Amino acid sequence: MKKLISLVLVLTMLFSVVSVSASASENGYVADYDRETPVIIVHGMSQNDTYLLDDNGEWAVDENGAYITGWPLKLDIMGLVKEALFPLLLSAFLKQDIGLTDAMKRGAYEGLPIIHKDNEGNYDLPIEVPCYEYPMGKMSEELREYYYNLLPLQGLVDIVGGDNVYYFGYDSFGDIIGETEKLNYYIHEVVLEQTKAEKVNLCFISLGGTIGVNYLETYPEDYEIMNKVEFVVPAIDGSDIIGDILTGNLSVIYDDKVLYEDLLVKLLGDSYLAYIINIVLRILPSWLLKDALAALAEGVVEAGVRSTSIIWALCPTDYYKEARAKWLETDEYTLIREKVDYFMNSRANFAENLSNLMATGCKVYDICCYGGGMFPLCRDWNKTNGDGIVHATSASMGSTFADVGKTLGDGYVAAGTNCSDPTHNHISPDNTVDATTGLLPCTTWYIKNQDHEKLPNNDVVLKMAFDIMTDNNMVNVYSNPEKYPQFNEGRLTNTVKEYLLSWENADKSGISAQKIEAVEKAKAEIDKQLGETIVNTAKWNEAVENFRVSLVKAGVIEDTSPGIFENALTLITKSLNQVVNSIYETLNSK
Repeated sequence: MKKLISLVLVLTMLFSVVSVSASASENGYVADYDRETPVIIVHGMSQNDTYLLDDNGEWAVDENGAYITGWPLKLDIMGLVKEALFPLLLSAFLKQDIGLTDAMKRGAYEGLPIIHKDNEGNYDLPIEVPCYEYPMGKMSEELREYYYNLLPLQGLVDIVGGDNVYYFGYDSFGDIIGETEKLNYYIHEVVLEQTKAEKVNLCFISLGGTIGVNYLETYPEDYEIMNKVEFVVPAIDGSDIIGDILTGNLSVIYDDKVLYEDLLVKLLGDSYLAYIINIVLRILPSWLLKDALAALAEGVVEAGVRSTSIIWALCPTDYYKEARAKWLETDEYTLIREKVDYFMNSRANFAENLSNLMATGCKVYDICCYGGGMFPLCRDWNKTNGDGIVHATSASMGSTFADVGKTLGDGYVAAGTNCSDPTHNHISPDNTVDATTGLLPCTTWYIKNQDHEKLPNNDVVLKMAFDIMTDNNMVNVYSNPEKYPQFNEGRLTNTVKEYLLSWENADKSGISAQKIEAVEKAKAEIDKQLGETIVNTAKWNEAVENFRVSLVKAGVIEDTSPGIFENALTLITKSLNQVVNSIYETLNSK
């Protein structure tokens, strides 16, 4: 029986290898997957919850039975409204600040009780952050699905097996020094101890990149046990959003267009509700509204950000001196200041540490998204190239980017800072990126038009990230350019997967042959593009919309797009908002 089982296992492994090689060799490339080295995922912000504990040490629940979490942040909106409503009405009537800014600051602070900390960064309330000391293959199906919903790792598990994928859960609102120490313990006492492996592969995602920066500084003796290190949209130099919040340089304070046109449209979409609220906001004097929003931001900082070193690790270097002077100079914040100073030194040494790491034979890779601006809170949100959350220079480890909507200029020549090989072309096809100034010009991939927070819904990037992490033949951007070119575009597949499932499960007996043909034709284009890894964003979005429309006409899904009345109302309120803004601009210019 043992021999029979062994024979079956051998045949299964051989079939798996043959299948992988065949699928990968269509363009002459043959993959060589490493299924022995364990992979540790160091997730991004909000990809692991923190839980409030009750008096019994259990996860506390609210009146609806839902767990009370400290992260993702949940501001008590109703509490804020109750706090600020009367001062708001009084201030609007008298056209002066009658306690509004104080109420906004107090409401923001009191509306985030779970993240309240003392001056040394300790939580006021009992908080638990799950970090499971076993691989994903040992998790319950329910727990595994929970993490798959946060970060779709099924493809990685399919390659290396569930017993070789570990999910390091840390506190997105925690201590950068403490979380780095926990990762060190996790690598040695959990992963290496359980797998008996000699090396690990590490994947640092977004905020997790700050832990990676700090780890290289703190534990250089671990360079020898690192086989591959992959950064995915990492905040190596933080995020301008955090920098502008900590220094008080929010766009809504300096730019009326952002305040009365762009911000709410970004938050609520191009809808009549956003434009109506924008018009109503004109009831308050502009200076008062800006002061109230600034006070709201300060309330959030004082609630917990001020004493949270991992959030400070998101402060870009250029902002740090000013932000430090504003929030951390007094003696009561000495411990937090020392921790953040230590991290900033880690960042200053990152290039050297990275070079020393690679000198040991460790392969290091990066994936950066670009092509859009930043969230409208940033002062230069529509100028700074980024993915909405992390500015592209940070995520690319120093590459050069043109401002949003512009190019590097006719006749631009690559700087060649970190790659002067004349046979290499690291200028993006649209002439907006010079990758030679980044620390890893030959092992950094760039995805255009990809939103940071929606990256887990990009099937191509997921496949590429998993292959980079596990395929020994994926050495650099020239290894398999026909499948994964250095410069690609973004696409989202979560919605189309729902459409495909709806069509698969649909009762087609009552659908006319003509409508079925239309759906199948639209689906064929979707299937064709899903089989391709070189993306054209506009073409993909058009195919998804055609598929959606065909399913709506066939009665398979409901049409959730705005109706004629809603579109008309949006157009009217948008035009009215523009007129109101023009009037105010004219009055203010006199």
